[in-house]
Amino acid sequence: MNPLLSPFPYFGGKRSILADVWARLGKPSQYIEPFCGSAAVLLGAPSIAALEVVNDASGFIANFWRATKHQPERVAEWADYPVSHIDLGARHVWLMAQRDQIGAALHDPDWPGDAKVAGWWLWGQCCWIGSGWCEWDKPGQIPHAGNAGMGVDALLTSCGRTAWVWLRRLSDRLERVRVVHGDWSRCLNNHFGGEDTAVFLDPPYRAYEDLYGSGSPVADEVAAWAADNAHLRIALCGHRGDYDLPGWEIVEWSRDRLTYSGGKTTDAESVWYSPPCNKILRAPQQHDMFEYNGRDDFAKSIDVAYEAVRDRVANGGRGWEHRPCD
Repeated sequence: MNPLLSPFPYFGGKRSILADVWARLGKPSQYIEPFCGSAAVLLGAPSIAALEVVNDASGFIANFWRATKHQPERVAEWADYPVSHIDLGARHVWLMAQRDQIGAALHDPDWPGDAKVAGWWLWGQCCWIGSGWCEWDKPGQIPHAGNAGMGVDALLTSCGRTAWVWLRRLSDRLERVRVVHGDWSRCLNNHFGGEDTAVFLDPPYRAYEDLYGSGSPVADEVAAWAADNAHLRIALCGHRGDYDLPGWEIVEWSRDRLTYSGGKTTDAESVWYSPPCNKILRAPQQHDMFEYNGRDDFAKSIDVAYEAVRDRVANGGRGWEHRPCD
């Protein structure tokens, strides 16, 4: 299954290491991502787990994924707007005023999200430069105007058509994904998957919490939970030297570009993998001929079958085999 792309830029995304991550997480029956952000790891999974749960402390992010899951066309409609500095500031103020009601509504698992909030947040996330968009009461910043833009900003020339298709595909992928909002620990129930559970932990890095709009450090708390649950397949992200987890594999990688801290952390990225991940990496690969590879492949098979039926009906039924009833 080809990985899907998030439609917005996100500080700290892990799309560039997807192959390495999934080589170690394997094909779990349950997948949990407590700090989903752009959901790059979920969207890059080679197969779909029977139970997938994503969470984010930001109600704007959780609402975007919830609304995209249930009403992608409406989100695309609200996101279709040219880059405008004055509107960027006005929408930022309006969105910040929606936080209480969005946060409360997200606790209802059947709530389909707010498409207007999701679309406006998506538009701003792609126009805003740096951190501060819909996080805290920070002053407005200059929108992207010196290039073709990022994410949805690059879709405007299609009059919203590309955004519609993009979000529709994301909606298909999210069909059975549970989107949760709140504290990172509230989605860690792994009774369904047991030891066949994979957890991707990408908390705000130590000393960089403000970049994610997070006021309180959680990295140490997350690491403590990971150490206590080392029997699960866990990937924990951080900077070199952040954690001391004996028996865990540490894989360092480079972003190959400057970050908000300049070049200081470019080559300091690391992922700690729990012992079961190492077993998955070294286990011989087996392929199940009946493996379910996701809704996209299933939908394609339905389309092929439909086309075959339609063509045969148009041909007057020629090509059908007549078999008498037993």
